[in-house]
Amino acid sequence: MEERHIRIIELVSIHKKIEVSRLAELLHTSQVTVRKDLDILSDKGILKRERGYAMLNDEDDINYRMAFHYEIKRKIALSAAKLVQDGETVMIESGSACMLLAELLAYEKRGVTIITNSAYLASYVKDAPGVKVTLLGGDYQHRAQAMVGPLTKMCAQQFCVDKIFVGTDGFSETNGFTGDNLVRADTVRAMAESAHRTIVLADAEKFTRAGTVSFLKPSEVSVVITDTGIPGEVREYLSGAGVQVLTVE
Repeated sequence: MEERHIRIIELVSIHKKIEVSRLAELLHTSQVTVRKDLDILSDKGILKRERGYAMLNDEDDINYRMAFHYEIKRKIALSAAKLVQDGETVMIESGSACMLLAELLAYEKRGVTIITNSAYLASYVKDAPGVKVTLLGGDYQHRAQAMVGPLTKMCAQQFCVDKIFVGTDGFSETNGFTGDNLVRADTVRAMAESAHRTIVLADAEKFTRAGTVSFLKPSEVSVVITDTGIPGEVREYLSGAGVQVLTVE
């Protein structure tokens, strides 16, 4: 993705809705160029367009979450991609940073197989020639565009991989890594049981709030990849629990 696209995502995230003309001013480029950029970003589902405007998607939509802290999530994904070798099979769940990781693996690695519960992920990398995607079955969550529930858990149990990459909605020392949706959290927990190592991808803001449903204890996580904004006491707690904390700037 071009740096200008990333800047557009940042600006729309800040303003929620912004005129094409204003974007062109801030980016020091033409409105024609901005419209072309917005066509690309809207085709990917990251932003939504109205006549003369660019805006975020609905708050419950995964594309809405993708747009927030996009540059940080991209750097987290770049760090995570270094942990995956050509030809490896990994599990990736439906978090927004996980989507950017999947894109990197699909286009910059060779022969990687991704096992996922995310229909969004499968669509996101559909044009990449060098990746195989195995989509787990289950009940379809429309907003998250992900498969969840008993069937998804049963499908995940058929696999054994070295790594699974997951997101998190929050964290607390009392409850560990937490989610905001009971069914999704239960599904991710079951998927993690099929991997030797669980790697959490999350921007630092996620470590300043506690979600409502606990799904992973620190002892069940091998690595956390986040940014340097993670609170010092949280980093110290995770390190003391044996979790490797990697940060990006």
